[in-house]
Amino acid sequence: MQRKTVLVILISLCVLSLIPYGEGIGATLQDIKARGKLIVGVKTDFPPFGFMDETGTHKGFDIDLGKVLGRELFGNEKEVEFVAVTTEDRISSLNSRKVDILAASMTITEERKKVVDFSIPYFMSGHLILVPRESKILRYQDLAGKRVATIVGSTGDTAIRKLVPTAIRVQLKGTAEALEALKVGRVEAFVQDDVLLIEIEKRNSELKIPNWNAFEPASYGLAVRKGDREWLEFINATLRKMKTSGEYKKLLEKWFGRVRALLINVE
Repeated sequence: MQRKTVLVILISLCVLSLIPYGEGIGATLQDIKARGKLIVGVKTDFPPFGFMDETGTHKGFDIDLGKVLGRELFGNEKEVEFVAVTTEDRISSLNSRKVDILAASMTITEERKKVVDFSIPYFMSGHLILVPRESKILRYQDLAGKRVATIVGSTGDTAIRKLVPTAIRVQLKGTAEALEALKVGRVEAFVQDDVLLIEIEKRNSELKIPNWNAFEPASYGLAVRKGDREWLEFINATLRKMKTSGEYKKLLEKWFGRVRALLINVE
């Protein structure tokens, strides 16, 4: 009996030794500190949350949140690496451990909660419609029977499927592709989060948002792997600290400025 017990213990130790450091639930915070660098998954096609400037540098509200987390971890914001993700691949990038966290304009939904854990909300967004300036479309109900660009895996796609089941959803991989489809007449409208479409309208005089009543509002959250409680608690504490200190409000002003009045309450 004693030999069997010893054998079981030895086998268990061998199995444990094969598990890479950091693979267990809740190990991310320790991994980041040991590595000396935070890796953040961010968008590059979603201004003002995540985009690339003319020098190829990541910029945006989500990028600044990542820098604050880096500062809280290491005393400075330079030890942060930003990795580009898309709406379609961001969750797989997180769960395959390519990134430590998603700061990627990600709406908190019950479906997504099944595969990731979310921070406390840090932004509130609804959906708007973008159409050519001469379009007669005024509200989402007018999209019935129309060809509508949506992004694969986005809540905009879910909203149109739910609210206007007769709309012909043209599911595309990214903002640039959807915008091109709208401009060349392949689709009659593009549905996406309000903050993005407001930014696009400012840059494209031939397009317009016909109705400022955002529909299907929901909160954004930073996402971590399921069960990573210590890391999630650190993130939530940082977000609360930002709101208490006023740093969060300064970031809102920096990135949304004049359009803040057009958005759903974000504080």
